[in-house]
Amino acid sequence: MTGPARTTARDRGQQPPVIFSRRPADPAPRLLRHALSRVRGHFLRSVAWAALRQSAFLAMPWLLGRAVDAGVRTGSPGGALLYGGAFLAAACVEYAGMRGWQLWATLADNRAGTWLRTRLLKAILAVDTDTLQRRTGTFGDLTTRATRDVDTVLVWIHGLTTWVVIGLTALVLVPAIGGLDPLLLLVAAATVPVLLVVNRVFPPVFGRRAEHLAAAHGARSSAADELLSALLPLRGVGADHVLVERHHRHSSEVTRSTLRLASVGSVWEAVAFSVPLLAVTAGLLAGGLAVADGRITVGALTTFVLWMGTVSLAVNALIGRLGDFAEARVAADRIARVLELPAPPRPYAELPGRGVLRVDGLTVRRPDRATAGPLTLTAAPGEWVALTGPTGSGKSTLLRAVAQLVPASGTAAYGDVRLDTLDPEQLYALVGFVPEGPLLLHGTVTENLLLPGDRPPAEVAAAAHTAGLDLALAQLPDGLDTEVGERGGALSGGQRQLVALARALLRDCPVLLLDDVTSALDAATEAEVLDRLRAATADRIVLFATHAPAVRARADREITLAAPGARETPLPELGTGNSPPPQPGTGDTPPPEPGTGNTPPRKPGTGKSAPISTPAREQEPLHG
Repeated sequence: MTGPARTTARDRGQQPPVIFSRRPADPAPRLLRHALSRVRGHFLRSVAWAALRQSAFLAMPWLLGRAVDAGVRTGSPGGALLYGGAFLAAACVEYAGMRGWQLWATLADNRAGTWLRTRLLKAILAVDTDTLQRRTGTFGDLTTRATRDVDTVLVWIHGLTTWVVIGLTALVLVPAIGGLDPLLLLVAAATVPVLLVVNRVFPPVFGRRAEHLAAAHGARSSAADELLSALLPLRGVGADHVLVERHHRHSSEVTRSTLRLASVGSVWEAVAFSVPLLAVTAGLLAGGLAVADGRITVGALTTFVLWMGTVSLAVNALIGRLGDFAEARVAADRIARVLELPAPPRPYAELPGRGVLRVDGLTVRRPDRATAGPLTLTAAPGEWVALTGPTGSGKSTLLRAVAQLVPASGTAAYGDVRLDTLDPEQLYALVGFVPEGPLLLHGTVTENLLLPGDRPPAEVAAAAHTAGLDLALAQLPDGLDTEVGERGGALSGGQRQLVALARALLRDCPVLLLDDVTSALDAATEAEVLDRLRAATADRIVLFATHAPAVRARADREITLAAPGARETPLPELGTGNSPPPQPGTGDTPPPEPGTGNTPPRKPGTGKSAPISTPAREQEPLHG
C-alpha cells in the first residue's frame, strides 16, 4: 500500500524497523495515517479543547500554591480568596475542556471506525473467497478484523490527542519547575533517562506478544463460527465434541496469549509508574530542605508536589499510548492484508439494456480438487438454461465463477463487456447469485429481504409472492414479520431458500444465477414457485444449477457436466459449426443467435424431451 514516489528507509540505505511486523513492506503505518486523515477536522478540534483543558489543569496547582502563600505566609484572606476564586474558575475551564476533548475525540474514532469497516466490507465483496483465504490465511476471522482489530485502531485514534497533552505538560512544567528551584528540576529530569530505557526495552516485546494475541483471537473466532454453523449437524452424528474441543483449544491459546501480553504490560506499567513516584519522594525531601533554607515557600512546595503528580499522570498516559500504538500497528497490518486484496477501481462500463450472456471455456482449477468445466454457453434475455450433472461435477463452482466469486480461466461477458472488467458495484447490480445454502441474519423475514437496500412495500410483497413466500409462510401468523432466528435457524431449509430467492428478485438483476434454490421444497410448492418465477423472469437471463426434473422441464436448454475425473477436451467456441447437428425428426432447432433475444418456441405440456448427455456442452433447444 506504499506509493511509488515514497522514499523508504531501505531506499536510503537504512534497515527498516521490524519491531512489530516481519513483512518486508509494512502497510500498517500508512493505513493508520489514512484513517487519521479521514477525521482530521474532528481530531484538530479535540486537540484545541485538550490544549485548553491542560492549560487550565496545569494552572490550578500554581493558583493553589499562591493561595496557600497568601493565606499562610502573608496572612491575607483577600489574596487567598482571590486565588481560590481563580482556582475554581480554572477548574470550570478544565471541565469544559475535558468535555470538548472527549466529544470530538469520540466523534473522530466513530467516523474512522465507519470508514474502516466500510472499506473492509467493500474489499471483501470485491474479491473471491479463494483469493481471500489464500492471501489472508483464513476467512473465518474476518469478524475479528472488523471488530476487535478496528476497535484497537480506534483506541489509538482516540488517544492521539493525549500526545498534545503530554507535550504541553513538558513544555510548561520544565521552565516552571526550574523557576521554583533548580534542584527540583534536576530531581524531575533524573527520571527521563530511566523512562527512555524502559520505553526502549518493553515496546518490542509488547508488540510481538500483541501480534500473537491477535492471531489467537482470529483462530478462535474462526472456530466459534464453525461451532455455531455446524454444531447441530455434527450433534446428530455424535461428533459435536470435535468442534467443542477445537474451540476449547483455541480459547486456551487466547488465554495464554492474553496472560503473556498482560505480564509484559503490567511490568512495563509498574516500572514506568514507580519512577515518577520515586521522583516525587525525592522532590519532597529536596523541597522540604529548600523550604527550611528559605529558598522556596510552602505554597511553591505544594505546587511542585501537585505538578509531579501531573508528571506521573503524563508518564502513565505516555506508556498507555505507546502500548496502544503497538497494538494498533498489529491490528492495522491485519486489516491492511484484506484491504490490499482488491484490484484498483475499474471505470464504469456502458452495458447494453438487454444483453446476451456469453460464457466461453470457463474453467475452475483448484489444488487437490477436480477441475470444473470448461463451460461454454450463450443465453439471451428470457431464457432459462439448466446446468445439470452428477454430484461433484462443478455446477455450483461454475455458477460462482460466472459471478466472479472464484478465480477461473476463460471468459464470461454480458454483451461485449467482460464481467471480470466490471467495477464490483456494477457487477453486483448486473448479476444476482443465490447459493443453495443461503445465509440469513437475525431479524424478521422482511429485514432480510431488505438487506440489499430499502424497497417500497409493494415491491417487497411482489417479490415475496413470486418466490412463494406466501405459500411457505402460510402457517406462520406473523408472515413476513416472522423472526428467522440465528442464521435463519427458526425457518425450514425450503423457507430459507425462498427468502434468499425473493431477496435476489428485489435486486432486479438482468442475470440470475440460481444454485438449486428449490431443492428443499415439496413437489407442489416447487412447481408453483417455478411457474411464478418463469413468468417473472421473462426479461431476465436465468442460469439454474439443478438436479430437479421440475426445473429441467421448464428450462429452454440444458447443459450436462461430466462426472469428476471424466473431463473431455476443452470445447470449441460457439458458432464454429462443431456443435452436434439437430437430429432429423426431433423438432430440434439451433440455439438463438447471440444478441437477438429470440427464445425458441415452446410446446405446451412437458416442455421438452429427455436431454442429450453431452459433457459441458450446450445442447439444442428441446421442444418435445
